[in-house]
Amino acid sequence: MLILAMDTSTMIGGIALLRDGVVVGEHILNVRATHSERLMSSVEALMAAAGVCPTDLDAMACGVGPGSFTGVRIGVSACKAMAYALSIPMVSVPSLDALAYGRGRGACAVWCLIDARHGRCYSACFKPPESLEAQAWALQRVSDYAIRSISEVCALAQESVSASASSARALFLGDGALAYAESLRAALPGAAEIPPAPGAILRPSQVGLLGTDLLRAGAVSDPRAAVPMYLRPSEAEVKLAQGER
Repeated sequence: MLILAMDTSTMIGGIALLRDGVVVGEHILNVRATHSERLMSSVEALMAAAGVCPTDLDAMACGVGPGSFTGVRIGVSACKAMAYALSIPMVSVPSLDALAYGRGRGACAVWCLIDARHGRCYSACFKPPESLEAQAWALQRVSDYAIRSISEVCALAQESVSASASSARALFLGDGALAYAESLRAALPGAAEIPPAPGAILRPSQVGLLGTDLLRAGAVSDPRAAVPMYLRPSEAEVKLAQGER
């Protein structure tokens, strides 16, 4: 099965090509250019380098957020258009779930944080598999998807660490973890693990790997019905509700 995965929920967007659960190639950019300027050119370049064409694709996997309103909308729209045009299945992948995929062995909790600005993050907490022999790479989500202040995340993480062994640690992932690393480490001295940036960011290959698992489980979305996960109204919607032009 050849899958093209996309994620544009953060500034660090990209695409990945996977064949039968193996990453063929990945294209990641952390630049100021908008996703609309670079997404399809990245698709073209990666597929050309891999020697495949759109008609070779068997499915699409799309990170549907939460994250940047404009970014998520661009990725979801592009993925829906390709899946619909090629008549292939599409799977919607929550970006926070993809961020946790395959991570956190040995941690008491994995907090996935996408920066929502102003001291807040789109967030969810996951529980790693207890057995090292477990083959399930998708972690169990143990909290709601929610916008939380970094102080709330710290307090909840402190509870997880306190309820675990004395050497317990909490793993923090995502651009939110990098943005608020100082606050996290101050709140959980010696217990907050934050990988270096290349290991903390959301990679499109993670969207593809989790998408592959979901497709095998039969979780296919109708491209026409797939929608972004926002968690909150946009600024324009808030102003409209307040009667502003």
